[in-house]
Amino acid sequence: MLVSDLGRVWALQIGLLTSLGLAQAAGCLIGTDSVGAVHSGMTLAQVRQVLRGATLRPSVDAAGLRFLLVIRDGLHTMDLYTVGGDLKESSKVELIRVFDGTCATADGVHPGMTLDDAGRRYGRLKRLRVTDTESREFAEFERLPSWLRIQAGNGQAGIYPPGKRCTTNYVPAAHIASLWVSGPVNNKAPEDESTCNIPRQKR
Repeated sequence: MLVSDLGRVWALQIGLLTSLGLAQAAGCLIGTDSVGAVHSGMTLAQVRQVLRGATLRPSVDAAGLRFLLVIRDGLHTMDLYTVGGDLKESSKVELIRVFDGTCATADGVHPGMTLDDAGRRYGRLKRLRVTDTESREFAEFERLPSWLRIQAGNGQAGIYPPGKRCTTNYVPAAHIASLWVSGPVNNKAPEDESTCNIPRQKR
């Protein structure tokens, strides 16, 4: 029994080190405030310098927030949100949304990973919570770092009871659609469970 447990521990550690090594080799390690060479506080002019060859395209989300799509080799890899939503060359990056599956945290968590595998890194899934903005589904795990948010989908990952916007049940294929990266969030407001009972807006 002990040998078997030790074997599983070694396998997990090797897997984490491999994922970390691949992310570092690809130059796309996800950490506090940063994704590869891009980090919060950078101006858009500086981003263009470190992401040479990539296309930065202005866009707007359902909440009316302006941001830049980062497209490399025809693939949508990141979204960059700036302070105040300005998209001038002097505007500073505040929030990074990552879609690129070759980018990973030091724990080996990356877009495309199943929620089951993410739970092996960050502990029990406390809930999936769906928002009104684009029906974004955020997965909340016990040990999720304060600077990271995991988006599982846009309403299709979770299995929601009627009239609820929170659940712990999800479809077998549920996976990480994107990772939202910011600075560490200190003094977070207590969770309000009553928000799980607010009716979802019809799309």
